[in-house]
Amino acid sequence: MSTRRTLKFGFVALLILLVGLVVSSNLWKSSLQVRHIVIQGNRIVETAEVLRLVRMQKNAQLHDVDLMGVRKAVLSHHFIKDAVVERDLPATLKITVTERAPLAIVNGAEILYLDEEGIVLPHSISKQLFDLPVLTGVSPDVALAAGTMIHNADVQEALAILATSKLVGKELYHMISEARLRNGGDIVLYGAERGVPIIFGRGNIADKLVRLEAFWNDVVREQGSDKLQYVDLRFDDQVVVRWNQKRG
Repeated sequence: MSTRRTLKFGFVALLILLVGLVVSSNLWKSSLQVRHIVIQGNRIVETAEVLRLVRMQKNAQLHDVDLMGVRKAVLSHHFIKDAVVERDLPATLKITVTERAPLAIVNGAEILYLDEEGIVLPHSISKQLFDLPVLTGVSPDVALAAGTMIHNADVQEALAILATSKLVGKELYHMISEARLRNGGDIVLYGAERGVPIIFGRGNIADKLVRLEAFWNDVVREQGSDKLQYVDLRFDDQVVVRWNQKRG
């Protein structure tokens, strides 16, 4: 009997201890309030702008925060591509964002940006100034509305050219001041130096850009862009060039 009684008392004591731990845990959780909201990864979007989207109530309970709801609110910003929202005990809500990077400027009724996927972005709300190439010749049938993706083949190929040029070299990307579309025809780039036309054509993007970079660094830097009339990249494994007659 004494053994049974001991086991019974032990079980009751253990049950009381477990209940006490649960109650203590709940009380501890209820005492955790959001004291800090940390925004990470933002370079274009101001921290204050992200905080306005979160709209966190004062003294909100950390464990009651709807993480998916906060993420959805943050993703409503056109410049934010992705967001991870986490609780960082004891009092911090951490939001890590991935921004959409403007790749080109396109002129509609107002100045707009395009990222490399073709997502239309509104005029920058950032204090930064973007030194971006301009996309011209966009068909008037292409709707330019912030937040939408442009599927037009000309636009997508031009963006692929610009995105690849950044991978080849940032100097090459910044050497391009304009990409002109021609309704399904050859895409023409214009150099930032004296607006030299570069007939790019279509396809074989990486190969053409590597040839262009090598030609510009090895020849144009030495000869001078003022002596250059145009560059033609449409032919395999070569760069066709026309120089001014006064080249000397």
